[in-house]
Amino acid sequence: MPKYNINLITARRSYSIKDITDLYGVSGKTCRRWISEEGLATIEGIKPYFIRGEDLIDFINKQREKGKIPIRENEFLCLKCHKAVKAKAGSEQIIETGKTIGKDNHKQLRKAGICEVCGRKVFKYLRVCQRD
Repeated sequence: MPKYNINLITARRSYSIKDITDLYGVSGKTCRRWISEEGLATIEGIKPYFIRGEDLIDFINKQREKGKIPIRENEFLCLKCHKAVKAKAGSEQIIETGKTIGKDNHKQLRKAGICEVCGRKVFKYLRVCQRD
């Protein structure tokens, strides 16, 4: 699911399918599919369909959660396999990017390796806390 900006939605307002298509640039078919197949709640007994803003926000947030892949500390996200994988033994290395991040200017490091499933390079960004 593309990134739909939920800040454009007012929770206390009702939206028609036309409003949603104008807001996000999706087709009316997409909105009707969300209602019929993916469980987007509508206001009962009213046609044309109207969707409460809070229901639309909840729906978009649930769709976002479906696409997330949890990654543990020793895993990478392989973009080819589209899942959390471990690196081949001995292929992991930590590279300093030369950049700092955050208000406290933490060093940024990049951990690289090779996917044990498909053999593609995988990366993960790290942050090192500096203690003075």
